Amino acid sequence: MAAIFLYPKIDKVIGSPNPYIFNFQEALSKKHQVVNAKAPNRGILSFFTHFFKAEVFILNWAETIPEKKFGGFQKSLFSVFLGMAKLFSKKIVWVLHNKGSHHKGENEVTRDMFNKLMRHSDYIITHSNAGKDFVALTYPNFLAKIHVIPHPFTEKLRDYSIGEKKYDFLIWGSIFPYKGIDSFLSYLQSTPELREAKVLIIGRCTDQEYKSKILSILPESADYKDELLSLEEIAVYSDQSRFTLFTYKSQTVISSGSLVDSIRMGAVVLGPDHGAFKDMENLAFMHTYKDFNEIPKIISEFDPADAQIEADRNTFMKQNTWYNFVEKIEKITGI
Repeated sequence: MAAIFLYPKIDKVIGSPNPYIFNFQEALSKKHQVVNAKAPNRGILSFFTHFFKAEVFILNWAETIPEKKFGGFQKSLFSVFLGMAKLFSKKIVWVLHNKGSHHKGENEVTRDMFNKLMRHSDYIITHSNAGKDFVALTYPNFLAKIHVIPHPFTEKLRDYSIGEKKYDFLIWGSIFPYKGIDSFLSYLQSTPELREAKVLIIGRCTDQEYKSKILSILPESADYKDELLSLEEIAVYSDQSRFTLFTYKSQTVISSGSLVDSIRMGAVVLGPDHGAFKDMENLAFMHTYKDFNEIPKIISEFDPADAQIEADRNTFMKQNTWYNFVEKIEKITGI
């Protein structure tokens, strides 16, 4: 049994249906002690209040620390923590979720955080081969540290249902420019084969300028619900849709919690030829495109009665449970 500090600590889900940290903590706690499991969230200070209780520090999205309140100060304290971890021989496991900042783009501060984490991490876990390729290209000296483990799953919510669908495409999740929804809507209007496609977009958009842009180009055949819904509610809309569509245009994306939940909902996924989408492209529930022009052909050739859709889904989810995820980390790190 190892004493593990898991970052970030989230006291409750606020504005997000993605329970990654909760599931991670629950899976770790079955065999290990998560030292900050019941502690209040103190942000960067928690690294120090739990420092001597933990043998292993598992970090998620640590590269975004400078984007938080008092980011410069927090970044400085994090650098102190990294120095202490080396001095006291603490193990650091960094889960590389993204290749940069979705919202800040390429910038010196984020790149400095990547440099620090690459140097100081003992092991780097990533959820798709795109993460490994990124390290091989940008940080080749640290390639030996990287290990690819697919994003883990909880239980399946439902199968893909055959029959009449209300929507052709469901797009869901928080709305940000890097997700490229505006580009897809513009493409719809200029493509005769898809001009009448029924599209449902669900998700909160805090960027009012971007929201206005989406509304200004929203076709008559599309509907936008600026709402935060539970996964169970989204699953109902997923069941009413031929495809769950991901329009990501950002190359920073490695994997996606929304992708994982869409698979659990029984969706047939249509996504970019990149990251975890590309890794799964040989599975019957996944279809990928290099650009939007490939979408009409994909949907025209799709067979909703293909039994391989659920066969592949069941096998892939069984292979990639949270229990198996922790077991793989144990083998990699020796904890």
